[in-house]
Amino acid sequence: MRGVYGKSSQEYIDAASGSLFPNYRQFPVVFTSGRGTRLRDTDGKEYIDFVAGIATCNLGHCHPGVTRAIVNQVDRLVHVSNWYYSDVQAILSERLTSLTSMDRVFFCNSGAEASETAIKLARKRSFDKYGAGRNLIISFYGAFHGRTMKALTATDPKHHIEAFSPYPEGFVHIAPGDLEALKGHLPKASALFIEPVQGEGGVIPMDRNFLQEAANLCREHDVLFMLDEVQTGMGRCGALFAHQVFGIEPDVMTLAKGLANGFPIGAVLAAGDLAASLGPGTHGSTFGGNPLACSAALATLNILEAEDLPRKAASAGDRLKAGLEKLREKHSLVTAVRGLGLLLGMELSEPATPFVQALMKRGFLVTTVAERTLRFTPPLNVTEVEVDSILTALDEIFAESTG
Repeated sequence: MRGVYGKSSQEYIDAASGSLFPNYRQFPVVFTSGRGTRLRDTDGKEYIDFVAGIATCNLGHCHPGVTRAIVNQVDRLVHVSNWYYSDVQAILSERLTSLTSMDRVFFCNSGAEASETAIKLARKRSFDKYGAGRNLIISFYGAFHGRTMKALTATDPKHHIEAFSPYPEGFVHIAPGDLEALKGHLPKASALFIEPVQGEGGVIPMDRNFLQEAANLCREHDVLFMLDEVQTGMGRCGALFAHQVFGIEPDVMTLAKGLANGFPIGAVLAAGDLAASLGPGTHGSTFGGNPLACSAALATLNILEAEDLPRKAASAGDRLKAGLEKLREKHSLVTAVRGLGLLLGMELSEPATPFVQALMKRGFLVTTVAERTLRFTPPLNVTEVEVDSILTALDEIFAESTG
């Protein structure tokens, strides 16, 4: 079979391999269409998608409500400079603040840009209030906040590459749960930056008590408590935002990925008067908050609420996690199952990539993180039948690998 542009799978792969930067390790499959939890490749093979664009297409592929919103907006207005207001941006910003404890929103285009904005906000606010000397950003081993230079520096050092140096100053990493290390750095800090569940680090939820104590310590020292909800937000962890599950409130929160169901958008939300630190001329984004992205995001929020998808994610996540736990009990190569809602990880005693490939052959898509962990991030409307089918496939693959 040939794709919509008249080429075979191998021709597309050859064209991309010869013209794209070689910075991804891509699987030899070319997707041409998707609907709901299913993707279809150029050969007509269908896959059940437990990746969802890496926790991005939370409503599934080509949700008709989001598609209609995008098409209607394209016919009205695609882009206008942030020198002016746009109607849908105003509605989306008001909607996001009404759904959170936040008071202001800045729009950008990605999670990494949201991280950059949050870091700039924390340092500017600290400088305005205390002057120089309290600019430290505290993050964690195992963290992932993006690949731009400051976001990458806040990310676990194992992702740092010497050839990219010198890295920005003013960052420090501590072990998750290490309150003593946190206390030692807070007097010189402007912010603590945390993923409620470390995604790229191996799908590792933070300890609830640690998060609550860390939030209290930050407020005692007037240090911003910033949450990276790029992967955990938009219903994925069983509530609209993961911090609601943990019983904490951030001062600053970053969003992207699932915010517009695959359309590029990022956002930074700030509580109280914190946003005042980034006044005119201090920060900006040419495409951030453009009408098309905001229209997709607003439609996504409406559908998340109308279809009660955070609750469904909690239910489906419980079913998937219970099934993965049964596989852990049955197969010795499964060493741990972790996660929250439909952000789940299964750690193996050997590299996970061969199992990703085995699942692809059977028509299932998953990713691997931290080398030995399979990560499951399906659309939030994944069905019980689809959950059970991947559990059956995993059971058979594990049995074959040890048989």
